[in-house]
Amino acid sequence: MSRVILKGLNGANPLGFLAAIGLLRLLRQDSDLARIGFLPDGSFHPFVEGFDGDLAALVCRDAALAEGKQSWFLEYEKQEKKGVKVVADLKAPPEAFATYLSNCVDRWLKGEREAVAYAAAFGTSVAVDTTKMRNTKPTALHFTAANQQFLRTVEVIRSSITSEWVACSLFEGHADRPGLNLRWDPAAERNWALRLNDPQKEDTRVDAPLEWLAFRGLPLFPSFPCGTRIITTAVSGRGDDMEMAWPLWSVPVSLQTARSALQMTWTGASRDRAIRGVFAVCTSTIRRTSQGFGNFGPATVTT
Repeated sequence: MSRVILKGLNGANPLGFLAAIGLLRLLRQDSDLARIGFLPDGSFHPFVEGFDGDLAALVCRDAALAEGKQSWFLEYEKQEKKGVKVVADLKAPPEAFATYLSNCVDRWLKGEREAVAYAAAFGTSVAVDTTKMRNTKPTALHFTAANQQFLRTVEVIRSSITSEWVACSLFEGHADRPGLNLRWDPAAERNWALRLNDPQKEDTRVDAPLEWLAFRGLPLFPSFPCGTRIITTAVSGRGDDMEMAWPLWSVPVSLQTARSALQMTWTGASRDRAIRGVFAVCTSTIRRTSQGFGNFGPATVTT
């Protein structure tokens, strides 16, 4: 089978890597032979082997089929000054999150795996934040805050996807357009201290197909309780000192192998990783604003 290079993605960019992993999840649903690797030539473009279909059509079809409230959708009521508000985010009251987890397990017992896969990535019923509300503390990859709801934003992104946009995102790049994003691209950071002009006066931009694929890859980054804390796969540190580290491999691997690789510790990884097909390790700091928003910093690549 032929190799398809995804020139629109950069595996050294957190969003690009998450999108590549999400694409691998979708490919696995269609073919056991699907594999993904990354070019070691400095471009870090992902490439696909073992799939001869239309990749853009695959992604577009997946987004279309996800219309409506999916099994992994988390929605709950939140009391605000103006009354009760229905929220689709991950920072749910502990009792609401526990009910959500129970429903996901019920679906799993009936043979539906997707809800549990996302629930494991979203958070745990143990860890809570330090606010007065004591809400569930979500995955370290939850970067939205204030009035921006994570799952509501995901739906806005999903509904905007078109086949033309997917093709541009995968094979050309520079496909961002005005719209909401999940803040997984370092270029999305809107910290005034890092910008010439006030970023709040600028429209946000989104590469919707890549953001959707990144969300589809989230189940490969499950979260785990550690005492009263939460630990997210591939993320180390705590508080304002956190970073995500991930490998880039030149040998095309299956979804199962990629899952195993992500569960290894790559922070400070030594050069002997190269004998296992890994040619680079990327590390990106996670920055938090005073409002609670998160952002990835540009990745450091160690070869």
